[in-house]
Amino acid sequence: MTSKAIFVVALTAFAATVGPAATAQGAPDTQVTYQVSGAAPVADYISYQVADGQTQQAQVPLPWKTHFGVVGNRVLVMSAQGAGSITCTILLDGKVVSQATAHGAPARTVCST
Repeated sequence: MTSKAIFVVALTAFAATVGPAATAQGAPDTQVTYQVSGAAPVADYISYQVADGQTQQAQVPLPWKTHFGVVGNRVLVMSAQGAGSITCTILLDGKVVSQATAHGAPARTVCST
């Protein structure tokens, strides 16, 4: 098993343990924004928790971001891998609540709330 596969399995296990980002009914009361930037023009992969589960993308052009609404307090997790340095950021209602940068070949970073 490659180090990338081990990393994805570990993140998936963590996300399954803490539960999905939002399962409650009702209008979102918090706006979540995930961002990834890096030295390379493309991230090898980005994996992140959303309202209805986990999403993964490969060969993602950088910089990248996505946003969605959640109801109540939720555990949010995202990870990214790329060449050189890579930074992940989680914002809640426009305020940075988690940010991490990694360096390496490959660089792997994880942000969570």
